[in-house]
Amino acid sequence: MEGLLVLAEDSDGAVRATAFESLGMLQASDAIDILAAAFDDPHPAARQAAVLALGRMAPASGAETIAPLLDDPRPEMRFSAVWTLSSLGVAHASAIASSLSDEDPEVRSLAAQCLGDLEATDRADEIAVLLDDISEQVRFDSARALAALGDARGAPALRAALARADRAYPAAIGLGDLGDRRSHGELTRLAKHRWRSPIVRAAAARARVRLGDPEGMPIIRRIVRSWRIEARQYAVELVGELGLTSLVPDLARAFRRSRKAELPVYETALEQLASQSPEAKALLASIRSADHAV
Repeated sequence: MEGLLVLAEDSDGAVRATAFESLGMLQASDAIDILAAAFDDPHPAARQAAVLALGRMAPASGAETIAPLLDDPRPEMRFSAVWTLSSLGVAHASAIASSLSDEDPEVRSLAAQCLGDLEATDRADEIAVLLDDISEQVRFDSARALAALGDARGAPALRAALARADRAYPAAIGLGDLGDRRSHGELTRLAKHRWRSPIVRAAAARARVRLGDPEGMPIIRRIVRSWRIEARQYAVELVGELGLTSLVPDLARAFRRSRKAELPVYETALEQLASQSPEAKALLASIRSADHAV
């Protein structure tokens, strides 16, 4: 702790940023005044780290100190304030919503995304205004946020984004959440596209299942068996999320060749399935018993 307080005054801005971040993680209440003073640190990363650390360390009093930063002339500080307030819960949705009209497009995008993550449905009309924003990225992010709120006004933008490699994944997630039947054809093509990322194909398959299309399930099954760890883990998550109890045998096979670090992913999926599937319940008990025996 004392060492971090020394590093918080280091001449190197990157070192100070790391020290501020660590103080936040340690909940070092003695450093609250240091962090607040660091809002004016000459190093941008250090300033931002101080905001995030203060929000983590003192949620109530920190929010009062951070909220005025929404009007700060420095865009990175406004961005950090939106992000930190969102981590403190939906009670700060009103303050975050004020940043939907920020002059910086990255701040507007973040505000929309945070309101979606917070499930602030009462802010849907304000987010929808950004569907006509001058920034294409803001328009897309507002469509994603609306989808997270169950609002279909941004569906056309999400459908158009399915053709873009850098946006297909979040677009498929949003359209699946909306149950957007007009996108079924394009989602089908995306899910079957052999050259697309398996994670993108899994997201498209997820959307198809959400739309009631049983043909999405075999694609998820194939990806559960994938040799690519990140794709396999995502597919395992989807089996639990979507309640695909018929794929429990596939989870069992995949688990046998998985790494120990993947255990929590399988446990979470099986926990979601256990009440519906005796096989999932038994596999979960077996996995936990074996883990405790190690």
